[in-house]
Amino acid sequence: MPVQVFEPYRAKLPPVKAYLSEVWRRRSFAIELARFNEKAEYLDSHLGSIWLVLNPLFLAFVYFLLVTVIRGGSDGFLTLAHILTGLFLFYFAQNCINAGAQSITSGGRLILNQAFPRALLPLSSAITALRQFLPTIPVYVALVLIAKFAVPGIALPGWSWSYLLLPIIWVGLVITSFGIALFFATFNVYFRDTSKLLTYIMRIWLYASPVLWLPEMLHGWHRVVLYLNPLGPVLSANAEIWINGKAPSVTLLIGIFGWSIGALLVGGYIFTSREREFAVQI
Repeated sequence: MPVQVFEPYRAKLPPVKAYLSEVWRRRSFAIELARFNEKAEYLDSHLGSIWLVLNPLFLAFVYFLLVTVIRGGSDGFLTLAHILTGLFLFYFAQNCINAGAQSITSGGRLILNQAFPRALLPLSSAITALRQFLPTIPVYVALVLIAKFAVPGIALPGWSWSYLLLPIIWVGLVITSFGIALFFATFNVYFRDTSKLLTYIMRIWLYASPVLWLPEMLHGWHRVVLYLNPLGPVLSANAEIWINGKAPSVTLLIGIFGWSIGALLVGGYIFTSREREFAVQI
């Protein structure tokens, strides 16, 4: 069997079909790198990957107390459930973007010694974030079921066909987060302070997203703010299904896939157009 060697392109942009084909052929590299990074992250921790669930849980309770104090009252478990489901999704996006932004600069030795599509590095970060997100799903489902049957007066919905839309919404979240990660990964090569600024950007982004507040609080033209946020539609649609038991509106679905396609195209263009310079810049 002939050995296939990836040859870096010389023009600004690679042939899209050939580039994607090479990424797909080397997908096992991204998967194994994601596994290694996940193990390395919790190597010295006694609780290990349990922190993947504990961290957003603790934060959800803290934010719940803050929201309760600020509002002067709350809807009890419904408020906590809304914060929790939004925080789990936002944590995935945050982990994907933060790790993706540092994937090129931290993978300097690989880039200098091997020829491969550089998009595999932020892709491995997205896979790691996805592997860390999946364990939070049964935890949230368990909390909702326990509260529904053990706590009187809980108005959470039962099973409905709208839950079948959740995987589609999450796919939109993954694509959007990966596209944004490509964007920041490129900028971090030229401006190393990007990864440090991201800490503050993500904190402001959390407060500007419908996690600590309800989408229903925005009326009229103010709802435009929801769609200007890349994570606004997906967080709103997710809450609509989990909290209200309703299918998200067509407008929300358009917003989700509009942002996912736009983020992937813009992030992918910026990343691949500069990819050939990474070995020199790092």
